[in-house]
Amino acid sequence: MNTVTQRGMSEHANATPSDPVTGLYGGAPGEYELTPRNYWATTLFSRKYRDHGRDAPAIIEHLYEIKRGETKNIASDVATSLKSKEGLFESKFDLFEKTTHPGLRQLIAFIESSVKRAVWHVNGRDVDINRIKVHFSDSWFHITNNSGFHDAHYHGGCSWCGVYYLQMSDIPTDAASHAANGVNRFYSPRPSGGKHSDFGNNYLGAAHLDVPPTPGTLVLFPSYLLHSGLPYKGEKDRVILSFNSTSTLEG
Repeated sequence: MNTVTQRGMSEHANATPSDPVTGLYGGAPGEYELTPRNYWATTLFSRKYRDHGRDAPAIIEHLYEIKRGETKNIASDVATSLKSKEGLFESKFDLFEKTTHPGLRQLIAFIESSVKRAVWHVNGRDVDINRIKVHFSDSWFHITNNSGFHDAHYHGGCSWCGVYYLQMSDIPTDAASHAANGVNRFYSPRPSGGKHSDFGNNYLGAAHLDVPPTPGTLVLFPSYLLHSGLPYKGEKDRVILSFNSTSTLEG
């Protein structure tokens, strides 16, 4: 998935750094030109982890070891009605806080730096990035196979969420005639462009975005975005990390 970005509202359609822009519509040059401004854009980020090939096998084994110590498929006891009874294991929500595994701790540091950079980017990139402090309020992992799934949901008590793909086989790469195997599906916060649909809001018509769960890829998304994990069945288990985060500006 390519990183999706939106320009801030302070940029003029054809502006150069020396072009002043004032107010919602005014500004020079081109005071009478049609000037686009983006508001309430939904931004997602993706990033590859350079050390995935080296670290993933040991991290995955560590997660299976945790799983073997649990007695329930949904160890978190959270929103069980949205999760398949069979085919899905979900850990408790304190993974990042409690793990001492060196490879996983290094991956967590990568995730933290990525969230910090994403928060810095969407807030205009005009503060010292080192003032941004990221806290993981929840963190867990899923191991899925045999058509396990997680139904559509939001995440509460956080601003940015993410998923990191550790392992999966049978990764969908082309547009499918049926729901793609094991993808995370994100749903438009403005389905069909509102109550009326015509060519004027045709650009809002895509009701969902399917993200291929490519191993070694981190995907970040805002907490208000409705999403689901579609049923998965494959030669290898689908193993992912998930987390919720909050950020503060300090100093």
